[in-house]
Amino acid sequence: MENKRIICISDLHIPYTSQYFIPFANYACKADKVIFDGDILDLVRCSIKEIKNSHIGQELLEALKKIIKATHTIFIDGNHDPELGKGLTELLGMEIQSFPFYRIGRIGFAHGFQFDPLCKHWNWQLLSKFGPWFFNPPSEWKKRDREKWKEKIGQIYAEAFSFLEKASWCRILVIGHTHYPSVHTLETGQKLADCGDWRDSRSWLEIERGKVEIRTL
Repeated sequence: MENKRIICISDLHIPYTSQYFIPFANYACKADKVIFDGDILDLVRCSIKEIKNSHIGQELLEALKKIIKATHTIFIDGNHDPELGKGLTELLGMEIQSFPFYRIGRIGFAHGFQFDPLCKHWNWQLLSKFGPWFFNPPSEWKKRDREKWKEKIGQIYAEAFSFLEKASWCRILVIGHTHYPSVHTLETGQKLADCGDWRDSRSWLEIERGKVEIRTL
């Protein structure tokens, strides 16, 4: 299974996604497996009804549906789209299941909010209902305070590294959440791979024959 070509995509934040994702879907359809690694919808700032009534939202969903029909597609819950499967089932008109964590052999996939101190120690869903203006994606944090953004990403990566140190089975841990495409190698040879996002970076991750590569459009 690990030898097949896997494309991993995170943080579309539909309907706020870059429109470049629509033609990119044709490329993604050529993969054996496509992993959507959380925050595919942005249900913190936009309701299911609003996505349904959005023209660009509908175009993005059609691109998503094209990938689902062409590949083995897996969806992982993010902090902006809890119960992602339920939301996509309603929006796409087809049964979709989502997972908090997914594993293929020695590769693990998680959105990454589990390693974020803000999401880890607070009730994210409760906070998001009362103050959605506080929960802009990391691309907005970067615009306001680049140094603080770097510090916060550093904290998330430190938590992810700690996970890898304890999870000897995991050769590659793939996350999103930070909106920062990157690959990091630990002294153990384990890798932390960050998909980036489809708001600003227009990036994705490809895994084939054990090789991990960040690509951008």
